[in-house]
Amino acid sequence: MGRPALPGLRRAPFPLVAVLALAACGGDGATGPPAGFVPGTSYFGTGHYVEYIAGDLPVIVAAPHGGALRPVEMPDRASPDSLRDTNTQELVRAIDTAFVAATGHHPHVVMCLVHRVKLDCNRELAVAAMGDPAAAQAWAEFQAFIDSAKAAVVRAYGRGLYVDVHGHGHAIQRLELGYLLTGTDLGLADSVLDGASWLDAVSVRSLAAQPGRRLSAVLRGPSSLGDLFAARGYAAVPSGADPAPGGTPYFGGGYNTARHGSRTSGTISGVQLEANYTRLRDTPVSRAAFAGAFVGVVRAYLVTWLGLVT
Repeated sequence: MGRPALPGLRRAPFPLVAVLALAACGGDGATGPPAGFVPGTSYFGTGHYVEYIAGDLPVIVAAPHGGALRPVEMPDRASPDSLRDTNTQELVRAIDTAFVAATGHHPHVVMCLVHRVKLDCNRELAVAAMGDPAAAQAWAEFQAFIDSAKAAVVRAYGRGLYVDVHGHGHAIQRLELGYLLTGTDLGLADSVLDGASWLDAVSVRSLAAQPGRRLSAVLRGPSSLGDLFAARGYAAVPSGADPAPGGTPYFGGGYNTARHGSRTSGTISGVQLEANYTRLRDTPVSRAAFAGAFVGVVRAYLVTWLGLVT
């Protein structure tokens, strides 16, 4: 991209009032991020419960369920959905490292450092924090950092990609790519999914709605995320080889993908990436290898679907 390499990761505080102000502007609003975010610098919310590594690429990667902190001031949530996504925080850090190695630049990275038993940053506020003020504040900061990253991407590039990273425990060791469609939806014929009404259902609406494009091609065509990952040795659903889960367990996308993708508005398209454990999240070597593949996949995807060269 013709810009000099960035310095190594640094850490800096960030005023809470500025973070919460960003939450109010939301999404791709005209209000941009405040001055002071330096790419490669790590910023923290209150109590260091949320971390944001500022970036300068049109890519935002989040890990809402990878935290391990159990602050005593936050009560345990009365929810059955309280399992931590093992090593997803470590995975997104590896992705940041791989982007810098390949491009000299950082994606935007947002991580909840609190264990899911205390806070679920991929749910609406009432369920995420269950009325606890400290958890609610951390949730607001997590969402605000993503909103800030989106505003920065739109200002610099006009459009971009948001990836919400999770880890699944399903028996089939493959990536599950969620676009806010169910497994049953994906089982429909391409001719059905290519109908205009389905564009309003997906988190990649902005890029899929461009003239001459078919939604089925975006979801499972030769240049889809699934096919790009499969070409690098990581099986994925949906893809050309695995177009639908066929009744097997599948996560189609949650709160963050709906909020931060382009289903209802904006030019930041989103996907929920559910990473299998074996050969992907299990060891530092696996994570580094997948992170390198992720960078190659996303860079190719940006060129094909967003016209962005990184």
